[in-house]
Amino acid sequence: MSHLRRRLHDPDPSAQLTLAFVATAAVLLMVVFAWPGARESLFHQFNALGGIEATVGFWSGINALADTWLALGLLLPFLLWRPRLAILLLFSAIVATLITHSLKPLLDVPRPPGVYEADMFNLIGHSISSEAFPSGHTVTAFTLAGLLIFGLKLRMASTAVMLVIASVMGISRMVAGVHWPTDVLAGAIVGLASVWVAVLVTGRWEAARNARWPVPVAVFVTAVCALSAPWVDVGYPEGVWANWLVAAVGLFGLLLGTVRYWPGPWRGRLLPHRDR
Repeated sequence: MSHLRRRLHDPDPSAQLTLAFVATAAVLLMVVFAWPGARESLFHQFNALGGIEATVGFWSGINALADTWLALGLLLPFLLWRPRLAILLLFSAIVATLITHSLKPLLDVPRPPGVYEADMFNLIGHSISSEAFPSGHTVTAFTLAGLLIFGLKLRMASTAVMLVIASVMGISRMVAGVHWPTDVLAGAIVGLASVWVAVLVTGRWEAARNARWPVPVAVFVTAVCALSAPWVDVGYPEGVWANWLVAAVGLFGLLLGTVRYWPGPWRGRLLPHRDR
């Protein structure tokens, strides 16, 4: 049994914290659905943050970082450090995409811009009015968080930090005025559950774990996403700092990857192999 499977079955604090987070999100999702007016009330509470002019650039950038293109770019240095993230990324992306893009058109829940007049809420970035549930950006954020939690075997404190960062990304969708709290909660569940499924599949499928092709494919895709980030329009011009941040992270990752893999006396010293 691989270390990834053991993390799901053994009493690992990080796995338990992640499971507790998913369970809490599921309970909150049911409560918000059942409580009359809770969805709208919570949306306005978080959306009010978008009315603070000084923070628009920050929230725009956070929304941009949760875009799939930029999020993939952020993964590049972690893939170079821990190549077996590649197979987890593949399966997680398949599961998350299937669930998200099946539910969105099937349920076709109107977004806030499709319900409210323009002067009734704050809108940051582009306006979208349909297919709200679940939030795709939130799915991406929590898939990324789950990949790092399980793929890098993070300790409990680091796991908590990752879950908080992903939560801020999810909240940013309400601040931007394009998602309800139910969309965000569902997105968190779908993202983490997708990684959970990927861990179980790779734990049972030895051929997938030992396959070599996912690594170069994943590195190529994430490198393209990272290096092209400054020229990709994700709909948040005031958050363009996030695009450049992803590019900088990608360049830094390629530099460290070169140090790790290039033949020489320093190989493996600055970045020891941890892909076990």
